[in-house]
Amino acid sequence: MTMRIGIASLNHESNTFASFPTTLSDFRFVRGQEIIEQYRPTFHEVGGFIAGAEAYGYEIVPLIGAVATPAGAVEAEAYEALTDELLGLIRDAMPLDGLLLGLHGAFVAEGFPQGDGETTRRVRELVGPDLPVIVTHDYHGNVPPQLVEDATALIIYKTCPHIDQRERGLQAAELVTRTVRGEVRPVSSIAKPELVYNIAFHNTNMRPMKPVMDAAIELEQQPGILATSVAAGYQYADVPWMGPCIVVVADGDQGLADREAQRLADLMWSLRDELLPKIPKPAEAVKMAVASEEKPVSMMEMGDNIGGGSAGDSTFVLEELLEQGANGWVMALYDPEAVAACAAAGIGAKLTLPVGGKVDDEHGPTLTVEGTVRTLHDGKFIETEVRHGGGRNWDQGLTAVLETNGGLLVLDSLRTPPMSFNQLRSVGIMPEQHEIFVAKGSVAPRAAYEPVSARIIEVDSGGATSISRPPEEFQLARKGLYEWTQGA
Repeated sequence: MTMRIGIASLNHESNTFASFPTTLSDFRFVRGQEIIEQYRPTFHEVGGFIAGAEAYGYEIVPLIGAVATPAGAVEAEAYEALTDELLGLIRDAMPLDGLLLGLHGAFVAEGFPQGDGETTRRVRELVGPDLPVIVTHDYHGNVPPQLVEDATALIIYKTCPHIDQRERGLQAAELVTRTVRGEVRPVSSIAKPELVYNIAFHNTNMRPMKPVMDAAIELEQQPGILATSVAAGYQYADVPWMGPCIVVVADGDQGLADREAQRLADLMWSLRDELLPKIPKPAEAVKMAVASEEKPVSMMEMGDNIGGGSAGDSTFVLEELLEQGANGWVMALYDPEAVAACAAAGIGAKLTLPVGGKVDDEHGPTLTVEGTVRTLHDGKFIETEVRHGGGRNWDQGLTAVLETNGGLLVLDSLRTPPMSFNQLRSVGIMPEQHEIFVAKGSVAPRAAYEPVSARIIEVDSGGATSISRPPEEFQLARKGLYEWTQGA
């Protein structure tokens, strides 16, 4: 008899320092067969869940997919609505042989700082102790030990930028299949070194994370090990278990899982002195970009990391570009008011606009710019390459390109993380025609921007995703974590 595997995904990266909460209306939903239709062609882990049906011979029972753009904590009513629907769909779908559950790892809800842990607890309470429940997480997860206990196994992305999501979905699919068949008996262990793993060092292609991830991948090939995961943590969520972790899943050998998780945690700890960031502020970073002989330069505006829940309308870097007289620059900026003004004026119109700094008072002042409306676009574009987040179909809302003061402002109506360079190509902007690109992100945009850039410059700017947030602003996170104890 064909095994029946439920698949579901509730996904949100919640920045507790963001000034704007996440409501139920911010979530985009797919349900039932629509999940298969939408996710099958993607590089998302749910795409891997779906591909696993053909690879491992199970029947997909599609439940729900819900995702919202990273922002502030999810409102309590929204969280209850999401989990109530998930639990109701699982209940109606029973009997199931297993469940594949895609959760972010940094979901925070009002009243539930470890939201993914609470969701997993509720699912386990519903399905009982024996049903295999394999959970996947983003690499930026803050993992509580209770989640590792409640899940049959946890599998975390191994890349940042995240380009292995589909692979991890397939890995989860294989593990749930083998568990249902009785071929393996997963047991898990989590180890959490006392670190703040600053997002400036999350790139898995570079030290200090690369040797840790390499060791995790090597361990996963060893007999008796079913999965090895490393999470860097998510420093923009003030939650009790904020910080990195190692999760090892062994086949029935708890001692092996415990020893190997601690060994990798010790390796991560041994590299702690490489975790103190030295990133230029906007003025210095822009000066470096302008002077660079290698062009084009892509600047990572880390303090306005939209994929980390920031406003998307920071003006700190823009202000420096204008003041320093930079030329050939391009920046996407969230400003629906400015878009509406450009649309009303029409292509070719010259106008003076206040732009940026409107969402809150943490992302710089509103600036006045003069320019010409060069393009109006519906904001929809497609990404067919493997990029961070695994997304394919994108929508940044009505978009206007304003030519101004030596550069181009791509004004959009929906906060859109810069995960695809097609965000710019779709409005006629080609990389070889410009000198400086500003991407509002940290590591994630590199998958899209490195192929078209001669140089990457990171920028320590202010904002909800500042890499320099002082420890006294954290109330729930563990005290005495390394980096904070160094006065960084």
